[in-house]
Amino acid sequence: MKRNIPDGLSIYLDLVRLAAAFIVLLTHVWPFLFPQHPLPWPGHSAVVIFFVLSGFVISHAARPDLGLHGYALHRIARIYPVVLAAALLSIAIASAGIPNIINYGSPRGSDWQDIGVNLAFLGQSWTDVAMPYVGTLWSLDYEIWYYILFGLWCYYRSLPLLACAALVAGPKILLLMPVWLLGVVLHRKMVPLKPRYAQSLFVISLAAGLAFFWCDAGIQIREAMRVVSPWLIQVTQGSNQFVGDFILGLIVALNFLAAGSLGMKPTLKFKTVIRYLSSFTFSLYVFHLPLAVILWNGLHVRSAPVFFGLLMAGVWILGTLTERRTSWYRSKLSKIWPDKKKAAVHDPLPVDAAGGDEHRPAGHAATGVDLAKQPRERLAS
Repeated sequence: MKRNIPDGLSIYLDLVRLAAAFIVLLTHVWPFLFPQHPLPWPGHSAVVIFFVLSGFVISHAARPDLGLHGYALHRIARIYPVVLAAALLSIAIASAGIPNIINYGSPRGSDWQDIGVNLAFLGQSWTDVAMPYVGTLWSLDYEIWYYILFGLWCYYRSLPLLACAALVAGPKILLLMPVWLLGVVLHRKMVPLKPRYAQSLFVISLAAGLAFFWCDAGIQIREAMRVVSPWLIQVTQGSNQFVGDFILGLIVALNFLAAGSLGMKPTLKFKTVIRYLSSFTFSLYVFHLPLAVILWNGLHVRSAPVFFGLLMAGVWILGTLTERRTSWYRSKLSKIWPDKKKAAVHDPLPVDAAGGDEHRPAGHAATGVDLAKQPRERLAS
């Protein structure tokens, strides 16, 4: 299903995505940069925003004409260059013997098994194995399985295959899938609201989201549930804020619904700069932890301005080589892994069979979709 995203809303979503990535970064680096000024940076809540955004964007990107092969190729070209670069950073840091900066992720560092499990996106499937020094990849393990399940549902609806994929994904990943699906439902069912209702909903949802962040309501709900059912909280470790996550996801989805009705035209004034900065969001999310390890414990940078400057420079370099070159990686991958079905469809028909359009294979009719005009895909990780 193809639903155009208005420019104003698209820019607003990019801005929200960028802000969420910075919140995750500050959640991790603020405690050791400014220990005397603690602030409640809600990194987990920011990841919930990514989940809703991801469902929205992937629903938009999953065009019927793309096919399962094209869908998979787009996702691989988008994700693996960044993830492989993160794995190389992890190996380099472990080889240099640099200690981690925070108790987040695998403390073993040089464990190749941990790296391999995360390269297969199995780190959160029935287990909890973080990529050494790149702990933020836990949420990508969740999203990858959402991509797989959604792709199979859209392009290859085999219930046994879907069941197998769900079984491999595991219960805690499936537990948060409704949050991701909020984005899908929003994209496919978005309806315009009257301006006064949209304005009220936007303000109320924004205030509710900020209050949820500040109070860390997800943890408050989890701890209340722990009193009633400690076993449930224990077995859902990693996803045990699922009730609060869904509530926050619903708030985020309502905010996006209101933003879509409002048009968000003021954001168009900053379109160029927001587009450019947001094109590094995935890189910022994935690379900030290993770069922080190198700067803080490897190079012993203690000046906050210098630290942030070097961190942003590192993200810019790595993002330029990976995330910003998605189209190039996609073109190379399409040559290595061509779509044989589409190639067969596009082969010239034999002369004796070329009797006109009636010989065009079924489903080969023009779709009317101008791929060059499709909004660039961005991930929420």
